[in-house]
Amino acid sequence: MIDFVRIFLPTAVSLAAPLMLAAMGGYLSERSGVINIALEGKMLMAACAAALAAASSGNAAIGLLVGIAAALVMS
Repeated sequence: MIDFVRIFLPTAVSLAAPLMLAAMGGYLSERSGVINIALEGKMLMAACAAALAAASSGNAAIGLLVGIAAALVMS
């Protein structure tokens, strides 16, 4: 049981990091008076666009740039 906890806890925290960052961004936008409920959708669209661009071009840097551009377009 302790081995399960020792393996599961760090994995869960590392996999939840993007969602925690989106939650902090949502909190900051809510504090500033802007209601933004599409943060996870923006993350998913940017990730899909980045994966498609990186796979089709064979260059991870192009995928990163396309992901950033997709997130900006969705904003």
